[in-house]
Amino acid sequence: MNALVNGNRDSNGEETKLGKTNNNSKMEEITEWLLRVPSGHHCLILYSNIETMRKVYANYVKRQMEEQPNSVVLFLSYYDTTENVRYFLSQKGVPVKEHERNGMIVILDIVKTIDNPFFEVPDIERLRELSKKLADQFEDKTVVVLADMSVFHHINKASQLLKYEKNLHKDLRVEKWKELCLYHKRDYESMFTEQESNELLDYHKDKVITV
Repeated sequence: MNALVNGNRDSNGEETKLGKTNNNSKMEEITEWLLRVPSGHHCLILYSNIETMRKVYANYVKRQMEEQPNSVVLFLSYYDTTENVRYFLSQKGVPVKEHERNGMIVILDIVKTIDNPFFEVPDIERLRELSKKLADQFEDKTVVVLADMSVFHHINKASQLLKYEKNLHKDLRVEKWKELCLYHKRDYESMFTEQESNELLDYHKDKVITV
């Protein structure tokens, strides 16, 4: 069971390691890297603490929506509450309420998503079903998925997660979709063996970043 601290699930605490620059420059470097991930690919982001991750996702979503307005963002949060995601996006200047009204941003708790019996598939496959539904609904737009996969450490489904990652592109309109898979470093290091970790890195090829 995860403790709740200040409204957040407690998150104490080759891959690309960005150069040691000042915080603003580093954040811009990270954002530029993420924006260059092409449609049809997914990347892996390892983060060490929730404060850094908030800066990364807020900066990235803002730039994604401004520079590639033909996008739909699906954010599946775990350690951060959905209300906190809305708050930090709004603090960055993202018009969250407007985007949610018109369907351009969808923010959901990943636990509730994988527990939702509406999808008639096993729990982890519900993530793919949700992405497919958005791709079908917005045929002329690119669906950008940010999903915190740390949850699968806490529900003991690392092996199912590896299978999901391996088959992530199948049955999706990959030319109109990309996914950023988020992992807390502590969970990532605990949930996978060395062999499994190498497999996961291989699925993401050279699109791995540590922040």
